[in-house]
Amino acid sequence: MPLKLERVWTPALKFGKAWGPTLLIVVVSVSAGALLSGRRASAPVSPSAERLSAIGRTYPRELGAAYAGAWLKGAESLDAGRAVPESLDVVAREWTAGRTALFDREVAAEFSKIVPEGKPEGEISAADKAALAALWRAFAAGLAKPAK
Repeated sequence: MPLKLERVWTPALKFGKAWGPTLLIVVVSVSAGALLSGRRASAPVSPSAERLSAIGRTYPRELGAAYAGAWLKGAESLDAGRAVPESLDVVAREWTAGRTALFDREVAAEFSKIVPEGKPEGEISAADKAALAALWRAFAAGLAKPAK
C-alpha cells in the first residue's frame, strides 16, 4: 500500500508553521554571531598585543619563581628560629612583593603605554579603553598558553 504524500507532508507543514519563525531566528543569530566573531578574530594584532601575549606565555614560570622565592624566605625564617605563623607572614609578604614587582616590571609598563598610571578616569577615552582591553585580552591569551 503506497504511502500518501499528504500523510507525510501534513505533520511537516504543521511543524514548520509552529517552529519555523523560531528556527529562522536561531539560524540568523548563530550566523550573525559567527560572522561578527570572525571579524574580531581577523582584526590586525598590534605589536604591543603581540608583546603582551609573549609576556603572558612566560609569566606563569616567572610567577612560580617568585612564589618559590617567597617559600624559601619563609624556610629561612624558620631556620632562624622564628615561629610558624611569623614565618608564614614572611611568605605572604615576600609573595606579595615578588608578584607585584614582576607585574610592574613585565606587564604594567606595557599597559601604561596606552593609559599612563594615574591618568584621571575622565581623561581616558573610549579608544584608550578599547586599546587597553585588546592588550588585556592578548595578555590573557598568553597566560592561557604558557611556554613549556
